Amino acid sequence: MSQNKPDVAALLARVDEEVRRKKEEGFYDPAEVRKVEEMAVTLSQAADDGASAELSLRHSALKDLWDPKACAVDSHRGGLAGKLVVAAKRLLHKATKPYINLVLARQTQFNDELVKLLNVLVPHHADLRFRMPHGEKRLDVLEDLARHLTGQVADTARDTRSGLKELEARLSAQEREAAGARGEIELLLARLQKIVEAQAAAGQVGGEVVEQIRAERARSRGASYVAFEDLHRGSREDIKRKQELYVEHFGGAVGEERPLLDLGCGRGEFLELARDHGLAAIGVDLNPEMVAACQKQGLNASESDAVAFLRQQPDGRFGGILLSQLIEHLPLEQLTELVNLCVAKLAGGGVLIAETINPQCLTTFSSAFYLDLTHIKPIHPEATRFLWRWAGLHEIEVLYLSPVPEDGKLEIFGESRDELAAAFNRNMTRLNQLLYGYQDYAVKGVKG
Repeated sequence: MSQNKPDVAALLARVDEEVRRKKEEGFYDPAEVRKVEEMAVTLSQAADDGASAELSLRHSALKDLWDPKACAVDSHRGGLAGKLVVAAKRLLHKATKPYINLVLARQTQFNDELVKLLNVLVPHHADLRFRMPHGEKRLDVLEDLARHLTGQVADTARDTRSGLKELEARLSAQEREAAGARGEIELLLARLQKIVEAQAAAGQVGGEVVEQIRAERARSRGASYVAFEDLHRGSREDIKRKQELYVEHFGGAVGEERPLLDLGCGRGEFLELARDHGLAAIGVDLNPEMVAACQKQGLNASESDAVAFLRQQPDGRFGGILLSQLIEHLPLEQLTELVNLCVAKLAGGGVLIAETINPQCLTTFSSAFYLDLTHIKPIHPEATRFLWRWAGLHEIEVLYLSPVPEDGKLEIFGESRDELAAAFNRNMTRLNQLLYGYQDYAVKGVKG
């Protein structure tokens, strides 16, 4: 004979109705109500959703306890003793109330907001339970879906890495082929130039043909040097940050009628800085690829040799001239003529600044200076200062730039009174100054 399963839902409904009715009649105190409701939760364990009943129970208990302003003052003692205790408690409560309120204000507010939140949450939870009776099954489905998606993501990432490796291999192969082709083109152009120059000397071709071949070779070498600069000089943003300090040195001397001249303007970093600060500026570079890169950015740049360009300019035309990483590329005679021409083309009060590698920092020879095949010789800061003074400039100043970071220097001991350690530290300090000083410097002079 089969045993009928009790109707738990109906039983709970009857309990709820009885509790509600007796609470309205004042039959139960809050403690008794909680006991009855806990019994109802125990019965609901066999139902589909015990968690929902548990949430409802805790919500009911919290509402019974909720009174954001309540602070009962009473005593379990009777008679006169009880009255004295209550009076003492009230007096103490009155004296400490302002301080207690300060301490409990945030907690009271929290309690208040928590109950209000549950008043909204519990009905929505019941509605959600009604609409999703198979929560555990849904959770299993979601876990399976998550595992499936995780597997798909892993497969996609693996395929992407494999594809990137294959693409890198193809690009490397193409780059090697392009490098070989550039080398062959350079050799052909060199041979062609010799042939055309010989034909021009014999009167078989005109000089314009020779110039065309020379220009083509210059473009080829220019493209190579642009690639070198992109690889080793640093990003445009890095160079702009380093050259930012020159803006203030030129600012007062440069105007629309006395523009700034950037000789050897390269990729146009300082021309862009000048434009950003409202300074009129002109750039000149011998590399046609560099000039084309500047012009694409809307910068005023032209292709020319620096000395040839200056010879064609009227005296006193410029308010400032910048030679950034240029003078180390020139032999002494060209350098001397360049400096004298710069001074002649500056207006009164104009500023000449040259930036170059600092040979006083010996590590520059193992890195920056001999890395560039177009460098001829390093120039000592005091030699540059002499050139500026000899050309008639005054207010000459040497600015030391690009210090080696501290973590790139030799370490020394901490402070010590030990004589041997102190001697070691002094020697390390001198060695750091010699090896790891400022990597660049700039010399500034003003025309009187």
